[in-house]
Formats: sequence, structure tokens, C-alpha cells
Amino acid sequence: MVDCFLIGKFSLDNGEKRKTQHSKGMELLYKGLREFYAEPEPEKFLIEKTETGKPFFSDKPEYNFNISHSGEHCAVMISDKICGADVEEIRNFPKRVLKRICTDEELEYLSSLPEEEQKAARWMLWTLKESYVKAVGKGLSFGMKNISFEALPEITASICKAEKSFYLKREDMEHIEHNLGDFYIFFDGDICVSFCLANFSMDC
Repeated sequence: MVDCFLIGKFSLDNGEKRKTQHSKGMELLYKGLREFYAEPEPEKFLIEKTETGKPFFSDKPEYNFNISHSGEHCAVMISDKICGADVEEIRNFPKRVLKRICTDEELEYLSSLPEEEQKAARWMLWTLKESYVKAVGKGLSFGMKNISFEALPEITASICKAEKSFYLKREDMEHIEHNLGDFYIFFDGDICVSFCLANFSMDC
């Protein structure tokens, strides 16, 4: 199965932020299943949750998926492998969080970057770690310091898409090989998105 990477943007005008984010994330998931995998009625798939709260299709185990949203953006990944996605709209990163999620080596790496690059790098680290945590379904109790990255891709903005939703190809993203899985990262100056294909078995 070819992996599907999808990003969408929507409006939060109705004021019901969480409800809108959830519904738009599901719409994006169904869009991927219909258009990318030619599933005629994905809305009829049965969704259940693991003990740790990760959703899955109980009647379509060949599809693993993960949904993330931040503000007016959402990201979806669909694969036959264990996968995770995390999107974040770029804003000021709460520095007090850094020591809770970063190893000493990562903190040293961040401090070595020019000031204008540090904000983007912080969100890259967050989304990379969060995409793995979401893939394995462990929740934040897994501990962000249990996964570390020695270096990040060069921080350059990708070509921004004008469409409200669009598919990403692997060549649109930076690839990071890691002992815990394969990571793909997209950054366009407004959002940072990381996708993870985890080296992880749901049976372990």
C-alpha cells in the first residue's frame, strides 16, 4: 500500500473549535480514503479505540490512520503500517516546555542555531516527537525525552500550497531515518507537520 499524507485548512468561524477541528479532520480522512484508495463509502467504516485511546478501523485493519489538528489546520496520514501525524501552526514556543521534552544534546543543538531559526527548530522537534508518540498510541506519558534527534533538516520553507487541502509526496518533505521509524517533515513558514512510520508492533 502506498502511504497517504494529507494537509487541510478550514475556517473556525462558528466558534466551536474542538467540534469543528474533529469534524474537519474526519472529512480529510474520508477524502483520502475515497480519492487516494478508491474506497466508495469510508464513512461506513467502524471506528473503535485502543485502551490508550488511539482510534482504528475495527472492520478495515488494512488501514492505519492518524489525525492531528492545530488552529485552522489538520493533517492526516493513512498507511498499512503503524503511523502518526502531528501538525502545529507556527507561533511562539513556550520555552519552559523545552526542558521537559528535549535531551541535553537537543537543547545544546537548539542553542547553536541562529535565533531566527530556533522557533522553527523547536516546532520541528515537537512535531517529530509527537508524531511518534501518537503512532505508538502511548500518549504523552511515554515521555518525549525517550525519542531524540541528533540533527534536523536544513530549515527552509517548502512551496506553500494555495488549495484548502492537498496531498504531499515524499519528495515534498524532508526524510529522517531513525531507529524508531521513518519520519517525514513539512515546513512552510506557517505550519510544521511531521509524519511517522513507526518500527513498532501493536502487539508489543
